[in-house]
Amino acid sequence: MSKPVISIEKLGKQYKVGGKPFWALRDITLDVKRGEVLGIVGRNGAGKTTLLRILSRITDPTHGKAVIRGRVSTLLETGTGFHPDLSGRENIYLNGAILGMRPQEVKRRMEEIVEFSGVGKFIDAALKSYSSGMRSRLTFAVAAHLETEVLMIDEVLAVGDIAFQEKCLAKINDLTREDHRTVLFVSHSMGAIQSLCSSAILIEDGTIVAKGETEHVVAKYNSLLLGPKGSTEMTNTAGRPGSGTVRLTGMQLEDLDGKPITSVPAGSGARLVFDYVSVLDQEVRDVIVTVVIVGSKGFRLFGMPSDIIRSKLTLSAKSGQFVCTLPQLPLLPGHYDIVASVLVNRELADKIQNMCHLPVSHNDYYGTGRIQQGAMGDGLIDFSWDVRNGGPEPSSSSVASRESAV
Repeated sequence: MSKPVISIEKLGKQYKVGGKPFWALRDITLDVKRGEVLGIVGRNGAGKTTLLRILSRITDPTHGKAVIRGRVSTLLETGTGFHPDLSGRENIYLNGAILGMRPQEVKRRMEEIVEFSGVGKFIDAALKSYSSGMRSRLTFAVAAHLETEVLMIDEVLAVGDIAFQEKCLAKINDLTREDHRTVLFVSHSMGAIQSLCSSAILIEDGTIVAKGETEHVVAKYNSLLLGPKGSTEMTNTAGRPGSGTVRLTGMQLEDLDGKPITSVPAGSGARLVFDYVSVLDQEVRDVIVTVVIVGSKGFRLFGMPSDIIRSKLTLSAKSGQFVCTLPQLPLLPGHYDIVASVLVNRELADKIQNMCHLPVSHNDYYGTGRIQQGAMGDGLIDFSWDVRNGGPEPSSSSVASRESAV
């Protein structure tokens, strides 16, 4: 039986933060086989990038060890390992030399790299004159085409345009299928993780809390995100605005049949179910609940106030649930935040900013197998395209007016 390409044993990394020890990674143990595409998921600050930096020998571990059997190409950020004053071509040779490749070996790959990157006529210009998109394309092209056994990618594909992102994902598939390249892939796009990775791990607070089949790990990650931000945020009312006559205490996500789910497939329906408690002894007839969905950049995408579509809600018990039904959630795959508030008799009773995460997972909404990217916004809409051929020719006067305007 062949040895794993990557063997990690009790790996840990400690930093000093404010004079106090902070463990960015703790007791990471993992084997990665040849040809495996391992997805690495987790919240910001969980330790994903620290792990790749250690495996790339950029950072030393505090304890433990990692053995990598083969050459490693790493994409931690755009332009890593590139010199801004050298040309694109010179940087390709530089990266090849770092990997231990002879100039003749790099030269054989040069045409493929330049063609894939699309930088073409700029290949002999200084890298500092490149746009961020050009640097991103060249960085990936070099890493994917030079001869290595392991490729590590940390979110760098988010920089390129949509067409190039799809091109990169297809190239990674080719590398693993044809060259049996081992890939470690860090991403917040669960659609990319699910379509690309044969297995995955979930890192939380510097430790691996789930590993195995990609679908299982992604479900665990979505479940983690759906929970409250901080274990006491919904039950601890200290500092929360409002009179407190009615308080929100929890939230669950359901499909339209009432079954619990951990994420909403893009464009599908869902129910947002909010638990509440009331301190009032009598029936409460004038209740308004408002839910606002907030995008990853902090912008409010849309709101759903209950009084717009029906008369005021009535509470006849001291505890229960508010249910917001969405026949269709028109959002791209990603992670969104929920802001929820309750008014009683037109007075604010409770409000929770960033109450919890709303994970939206990849779904073939348009039936084409293609993923629309966030560069076009956060929303999904139904649309169609067609061509009307053989339309009327423009009149000579309109042509003349356009020519004179030019």
